[in-house]
Amino acid sequence: MFMAVICLLCLVGCTPQKEVKKTLTVLSWNVWHGGHSKTYPGKGCEGTIGILKKSNADVILMVETYGAAPMVADSLGYGYHLISDNLCIYSRYPILEKYAFPDSISTFNFGGVKIDMDGTPVRIFDTWLHYLPDMRLTPTDKSEEEILAWEREGTRDDEIGKILSVLRPMLAEADSIPVIMGGDFNVHSHLDWTEATKDLYNHGGAVVRWPVSVAMEEAGFKDSFREINPDPAQKLGVTWLTDADSLETERRMDRIDFIYYQGKTIQAMESECYDNSLGKTFSFKGEDFFYPSDHGFVLSKFEIE
Repeated sequence: MFMAVICLLCLVGCTPQKEVKKTLTVLSWNVWHGGHSKTYPGKGCEGTIGILKKSNADVILMVETYGAAPMVADSLGYGYHLISDNLCIYSRYPILEKYAFPDSISTFNFGGVKIDMDGTPVRIFDTWLHYLPDMRLTPTDKSEEEILAWEREGTRDDEIGKILSVLRPMLAEADSIPVIMGGDFNVHSHLDWTEATKDLYNHGGAVVRWPVSVAMEEAGFKDSFREINPDPAQKLGVTWLTDADSLETERRMDRIDFIYYQGKTIQAMESECYDNSLGKTFSFKGEDFFYPSDHGFVLSKFEIE
């Protein structure tokens, strides 16, 4: 009997154990001047924190942090890394390393952390690309070549090139340490401006391979929202509603906030873009909140081996 038990234990010990997969929920949000703009000082703070709590995100990529970091982190009970006045990353999990590349790209634009998900490391980066040229003014009556020339008058192409350059060593390790990169890219995606959508969303008949999203794709990144929602004609994923009155142009719905990722051990399971309701009541997961920002947010859930 004793030998039989020993043999059984040996068999169990030799049986390959199935990898336990973990989930990581990431939220990316430009909260508009720290969520406490002078327009909505008290209600804005309450709305920002209430929405973040309700999201139950494990990691939050914040843009336009401007003084909100300690209050938000304390309210959530999370650790945080304040990359710059603009960018902050909050994490339910311990932060092992902090990344900045000031010799190549400003911390106002980019920075990141490595977290420890109960023994699983993940690298996560927060991003803000310049807001000019203003996407609300996209000259949709022009040819694609002319639209791209207009886009390249700004600095976003240069910024994303520098970011991808400093990330190159980490992307080479992405199959063992997954990489997530989100934020406010202030520019459209080529995955949204397609033949199927050229006559929708006030795209004016334009089909455009926007350089920033193309560069991300060519660098091996997947757009978590568009992967889960592959048909932009059915679901654009609005994160920014333009103010038509201020620009005397047609109101256009845009997706300019993203959560990208790459690595063999990570897979997007869910992703949703939540439209902004600036200054209005926002119903989220069965509860109403005051919405303080001019941007919607992206919420993506990943499975990680």
